[in-house]
Amino acid sequence: MAEMGLLVPALGLGLAYAATPGVVNTECIRRGMARGFGPAFSVQIGALLGDGVWAALALAGVAVLAQHESVVATLGLVGALFISRLAFTAIREAWRGSMVRPSVRSARGDLGIGIVFGIANPAGLAFWAGVGGGTLATRGSDVEIPTFAAFLLAFLAGALCWSLGLSALVGWGRRFARPRVFRAIDAVCGAVLGVFGVRLLWTTVRKIGV
Repeated sequence: MAEMGLLVPALGLGLAYAATPGVVNTECIRRGMARGFGPAFSVQIGALLGDGVWAALALAGVAVLAQHESVVATLGLVGALFISRLAFTAIREAWRGSMVRPSVRSARGDLGIGIVFGIANPAGLAFWAGVGGGTLATRGSDVEIPTFAAFLLAFLAGALCWSLGLSALVGWGRRFARPRVFRAIDAVCGAVLGVFGVRLLWTTVRKIGV
């Protein structure tokens, strides 16, 4: 059984990781304000699933991929273009003032958006490579699969707490918002997504140029 000294930090790490301002929380707020708790939570769950892909790779011992600049650069370009596209969509909706959202395939789309966020984010690969070679390695011996699994579950539990809290807050708050508030949120979120997209693209281009 894993020690509490490992699980408690993992829980806190998951909470802090999920609460960090970024594209996932930004898109969660935007979609949650438009359609409620379900879409917001779906984005968060999708992102956790995407992060789980990198965690599984770390568990399989191939997190060394983070050392290959070509892999990181590819993920960076894909992520930057994807984020920029969402930024454009948000700003366009703010300009038009349209609150129409697809209802039939919305749940699958929200979940898919989150998964892409988790997989296309180079930070996820670097994070789990660091966890595999850093936090867990401080135990002083080779980390076994049960230990890694316990760490991962505690991490996901912390991230899930944040996801539930933010999604519930957004879902509850949307009932008090007026149409102009939705447009303002789309505009702000679009700007934030645009900044993240441009910054990620610039960082990736600099890595390629090195």
